[in-house]
Amino acid sequence: MRQIAVFEAVARTGSVAGAAEEIGLSPSAASMSLKDFETHLGIRLFARSGRRLRLKDQGRPMLEMARRVLVQVSDMEALSLPEEVRGRLRIGAVAPVANYVLPRLCATFMRRHPGVRMELRVLPSQDVMEGVRNMALDIGIVGSPVNSSYLEAQPWMRDSLAVCAPPGHPLAEQGETPLAALADEAWILEKTQSSERISFTVEALKYLNSLNIVLEADSVEAIKRAVRDGAGLACLSRLAVEEEAARGELSLLDIPELRFTRIVSLVSRRDTQQPAAARAFHAFASQLAEV
Repeated sequence: MRQIAVFEAVARTGSVAGAAEEIGLSPSAASMSLKDFETHLGIRLFARSGRRLRLKDQGRPMLEMARRVLVQVSDMEALSLPEEVRGRLRIGAVAPVANYVLPRLCATFMRRHPGVRMELRVLPSQDVMEGVRNMALDIGIVGSPVNSSYLEAQPWMRDSLAVCAPPGHPLAEQGETPLAALADEAWILEKTQSSERISFTVEALKYLNSLNIVLEADSVEAIKRAVRDGAGLACLSRLAVEEEAARGELSLLDIPELRFTRIVSLVSRRDTQQPAAARAFHAFASQLAEV
């Protein structure tokens, strides 16, 4: 089983060192396990491409079988205490959901299932989908359309874009504000990999010749603080700003062109049985669906 686990992790991470760190082995022990596995099968499974190991074509069907075996072994271990859900659960989610929705959700889930150990990764939608597809993640939560024959997507909740201004900003007092009226405003935006940034830019440039972007940041919290301090306007996920708006720390502008909602989906692999912990979380989250 160790050899199979090492093989699967090397195929996914592209290196023995990455696989060793994930599984909790020394690099030398992981390397020896992979060598013994290849010797047992009588074939070389990987080719070196620069610093990475690339799975050969003849190893690809074995990889899918190995993943199924690992899931089945996880379920077999859970049968020793059938009333309990145990094991590791790896979730990847887009930033607004990971930062502002999942912490409370995960805390409730772990109180119900104390035998589960959770890993939460904050990633762009495309990276989440790729992680689920190659089984680096058990469950994904994305805000982009899912177009993959490997993935099953379940609509889960709704989100929308929110243009934020500091408290007392003149635009916050005038009701509807068309995007065209924001031509002279300074903007504080997330970096370009953010789906919120992409969606806002696409809509804004339909009505504005350009955006005066004075600050870009990876951190949503830094953006909100800069807006509160009067550095400019921001367009963020409504999930990320609801609490500040309720406390009066940010003003949300009513922009007619941005009233559309976006679907947030739970994503899992279509053709592979999920571990028991993933199945339990999927059922738990589905009960809370808002779509």
